[in-house]
Amino acid sequence: YQKISYEIKPLVKAYNEMIDELEESALKLAKTEREEAWRQMARQVAHEIKNPLTPMRLSMQSFERNFDPNDPNIQMRVKEFSKTIIQQIDNLSAIAGAFSDFAKMPAQQKESLNAVEITKLALDIFNDNKIQFYSEKSDIQIKFDRSQLIRIITNLVKNAIQATEHLKSPVISVSISTEDDNVIIKVEDNGEGIPKDMQERIFEPRFTTKSSGMGLGLGMVKNIVETYKGDIKLTSKPDEGTTFTLKFPKSK
Repeated sequence: YQKISYEIKPLVKAYNEMIDELEESALKLAKTEREEAWRQMARQVAHEIKNPLTPMRLSMQSFERNFDPNDPNIQMRVKEFSKTIIQQIDNLSAIAGAFSDFAKMPAQQKESLNAVEITKLALDIFNDNKIQFYSEKSDIQIKFDRSQLIRIITNLVKNAIQATEHLKSPVISVSISTEDDNVIIKVEDNGEGIPKDMQERIFEPRFTTKSSGMGLGLGMVKNIVETYKGDIKLTSKPDEGTTFTLKFPKSK
């Protein structure tokens, strides 16, 4: 038995070392993927900023070259020039605002909230008959920040609306239930679905200012959810629909 014990010990040691190496490799890989996601986001932000800067520069150069204070239409030309520049500044401001919203960590304000009441409030913003709401109770308490919960619901519902725009009979369902010590909020749609290869990376921070883009909103949603010790999962099938499932600890 002693001989077997001597032979097993180095095997156990080698096994433990291998497990440690695998864990370290997994951590390095996760870190690399996160860093690559942020690098990709930075590239996209830079691209979005350069888009309005180029026409601004060209407009200013053209205006400077052709400026004639004695031109009888100079006031109209100044007005048109100002309008063009202001539009591009507004674009830049929108980009900065969207990026700031994503980067900003949610306030650590935890108040006891009725999730049903706040979710209804978020849905009232849309005033849309195709949004159905169901809750197993009229009062389900969670510890959360009111504005952040509204932000989560509106982001997910916006995505659902965009996914069902092309349908004759769109259906968007929002439901709240409880499961053990957790509150479950589901946002479902019967839209176009999300391709399998995109599902794995849907919550990564991909920056876009396009109205149909989901990267920034969903990255921000995941950020908020995890800050409040919650969980978000996605299930989706092409041409059948998408379900986002949120799970939060129930208020005790």
